[in-house]
Amino acid sequence: MEQYFEKQPTVASEEKKITWHLNKIPFQFYTDRGVFSRNAVDFGSLTLIEAIKKDCSNIDTYLDLGCGYGPIGIILSNFISIKHASFSDHNLRAVELTKKNLVLNNISYQKVINSDGFSSIFDIFQVISLNPPIRAGKEVVFNLYDGCYKHLKQNGILYIVVQKKQGANSHFDELFKLFGNCEILFKDKGYHVLKSIKKI
Repeated sequence: MEQYFEKQPTVASEEKKITWHLNKIPFQFYTDRGVFSRNAVDFGSLTLIEAIKKDCSNIDTYLDLGCGYGPIGIILSNFISIKHASFSDHNLRAVELTKKNLVLNNISYQKVINSDGFSSIFDIFQVISLNPPIRAGKEVVFNLYDGCYKHLKQNGILYIVVQKKQGANSHFDELFKLFGNCEILFKDKGYHVLKSIKKI
């Protein structure tokens, strides 16, 4: 079965536009077959958004890693002052949708990158957010965490969201081992938002 994290989806395109409201603010997104959560912004991403916007008031450099069609970074950009934002995904269809959605939501200054993990990302960031591709397996996901650590500035922050039933505890342990710290920032309906800070 084809997964949303493949580079080039082979499933036939069937693009559509959805509308999503958060705090009574409407957001519109083009979505398509072969991308993650095409019918609605998924609950995990919404949980991650809520946690970050409560924890941050402004961000200098931000990466929406594994951005899909871009809802996390686009919605956050309306609630947090983000000076420089980058969006990246391995899925080429998702990358093209993100470009369209930035324009659709009147956000035109961001960078959109097609990248397998960090293979085409060379900047460092103050904040990285990730709704990890759990179905890709722990080895892939934990390699992404390692890449996040290497691409964060000193005192930079990584935020991830993972369900308890999908092994949230093991992800906590991995981040603690890598960063030397990890906290459960927020919980909702079995989803845990984890936060780690690069101290050195």
